[in-house]
Amino acid sequence: MKNGEKKKFNKKALIAVILCAVIVFGIVSYDFLSGRSSSEKTSVAMGTVVTVKLFGFGADSDLDRIETEISGLENSVLSWRKEGSDVYRINEGAGSEVSVSPDAVKVIGQCIEISDKCNGVFDISIGNITRLWDFGGDNQRLPSEDEIKSALADVGYKNIKVSGKAVQIKKGQSLDLGAVGKGFTCDKIKELLDKGKTKSAVVSVGGSLLIYGNRTFSIGIVNPDNDKQSMGTLKLRNVCVSTSGSYEKNFRQDGKTYHHILNATTGYPATSEFKSVTVVCDSGLLSDALSTVC
Repeated sequence: MKNGEKKKFNKKALIAVILCAVIVFGIVSYDFLSGRSSSEKTSVAMGTVVTVKLFGFGADSDLDRIETEISGLENSVLSWRKEGSDVYRINEGAGSEVSVSPDAVKVIGQCIEISDKCNGVFDISIGNITRLWDFGGDNQRLPSEDEIKSALADVGYKNIKVSGKAVQIKKGQSLDLGAVGKGFTCDKIKELLDKGKTKSAVVSVGGSLLIYGNRTFSIGIVNPDNDKQSMGTLKLRNVCVSTSGSYEKNFRQDGKTYHHILNATTGYPATSEFKSVTVVCDSGLLSDALSTVC
């Protein structure tokens, strides 16, 4: 499939994400609500549900700014589907240097550092592999061994070159920032809130959450065996949280379940003793990446 071909998101997968978001966000509680003004908004972006809840007098003015930030990141930086985005242009210009935004340079540079530390198990140059499986679309399927072998030939984060304001990948290669895009978005929203009137907030972008401010929130963790239930809660403040699991996007074929968390070294779904992994740390991007790698 060519980079320019747009694909529809899998409706069933999106519904599942919505249910998970409702479970997680529905359990969010604020330990100091009395006398506090709050603003809330739910929308769909980046193929998932985005829920924003802000606390603080005047915080409602930050809602529109957050929505604009998310839209800008998706359409201008992160999406491989959106014509004109940095990632789209990098993929289209594979083999040549492509001038990109500072955000693109930052997120791609951080991804390369993570790849170095996990010996390439995490690799954003896996785009050709993710297109084959199509977990985010309506044509999920088990690729042939030959297809995977051919696509793997173009995977290799060490072929990604970041220089100043430009990024270059090797010809035939394709980037996919799906494993970090939502976490990075949480990081950017935190930067925005630092300049606004919001005192505390919980922002959910799919499986990544930003817990902002010094007040404590209780966050529900989805039960991987029943995504309509919570398996417990965490009391957190001023951190990012990302959860990834094999239950989120998968399909069955010939009696076997195939999930969306792909191993960049094999081209197949990663094998793990864990059904779900939740990572808590200061960085949304890092928590997103690590919850995928683990």
